[in-house]
Amino acid sequence: MTQNADAELKKEIVAICKLMDSKGLVAGTEGNVSARAADGTVLMTPSGFNKGDITEDMLVRLDLDANVIEGDYGPTSEKYMHLEFYRQRPKAMGVAHGHPIYSTAFAAAGRDLPHGILPELVAVIGQIVTVPYGRPSSAKLAASIAPYVLRHNVFLLQNHGATAVGTSVRDAFHRLQVAEAYAKTVWVAEAIGGVQPLTMAQIADLPLPSYE
Repeated sequence: MTQNADAELKKEIVAICKLMDSKGLVAGTEGNVSARAADGTVLMTPSGFNKGDITEDMLVRLDLDANVIEGDYGPTSEKYMHLEFYRQRPKAMGVAHGHPIYSTAFAAAGRDLPHGILPELVAVIGQIVTVPYGRPSSAKLAASIAPYVLRHNVFLLQNHGATAVGTSVRDAFHRLQVAEAYAKTVWVAEAIGGVQPLTMAQIADLPLPSYE
């Protein structure tokens, strides 16, 4: 790991934090962001700060066993959830968690987002899964999400929010943003008669999403 690469990754995490704040994917001190560094450690946002206020020197570095090895602040209380992705998916490089309004509304209502509606979502993200409730800020949330990590890229956390994993921290953010736009589309479509799913043949004609 070069110092330059590490510095660039920290800048990217901060940039994504500010985007999550400006795009309304978080409010107050909600949400958290992480990225895997070249040496296998994980950089995370600190607990208790608005994402729009995060700076590079506030980030916290952990190993995969949740030991803090760098940083002056406590890591996000959702650290166990983030680490679950990195342990199970060796090629995962970023995780973004927020409380976007429409995605969280579906999660709070215990309603799954329908699959097989928009071809871009089918091919790029795959099925968005609803994960059973696990207490936020605890290892119970990681345990709830663990069975789904290898088969999905975006997760609605029942009575909580939404999380996305990606090949970079920016990729994870994009997936979370696209999922929120999709939840909003489904919400509006229900007001005018409901979504019309693609046929099985149309879905089979699409490329498969990656879950690396």
